[in-house]
Amino acid sequence: MKQIDVLIIVDTLGAVTSGNLGDNTYMVDTNKYFGSGNEGQDELKTACENGQIINWRITSISPSNDVEVTGFTGQMVSSKICLPEKQGIGEDVYWAAEVQTQGQTGTWQYSVNVTIDGKPMTFDPFLIVKSA
Repeated sequence: MKQIDVLIIVDTLGAVTSGNLGDNTYMVDTNKYFGSGNEGQDELKTACENGQIINWRITSISPSNDVEVTGFTGQMVSSKICLPEKQGIGEDVYWAAEVQTQGQTGTWQYSVNVTIDGKPMTFDPFLIVKSA
C-alpha cells in the first residue's frame, strides 16, 4: 500500500494581506487517478484506504514569509481517523499519520492549523476513506 504525499502551497503574502488563508492555499496529492478531488484548491479531498500513511508538507510561494503547520484538528482528529504527528528535522519537517478507520469508509473534514510569520490561520480540507 503506497504512501500519499500532500503538498500545501500557500500564497503567504495574499493570505496575510486578505486575512483569508483558504483563498490563498493550493493543495495537491500523489494519488493521480485514485480518486482525489479539488486539487489546486484549499479543500482537497484526499482519497485513501484504511492503513495508508499520509504525509503533509507545506511551502510558501514567497520565500520572504515563513509558513509552517502547527497541528491538525477537526472531525478527522476528534474521530481518531487520522492523528498527524510532526516528523523530520531541520529543513525537512512534515506531518505524518496512518489512516485508522477500523474498516469504516466515509468522508471526514479536518482543519490544518498554520502560522505565517507567527500569525495563526486555518483551512479545512477532507479525507475520503474508500474500501480496498
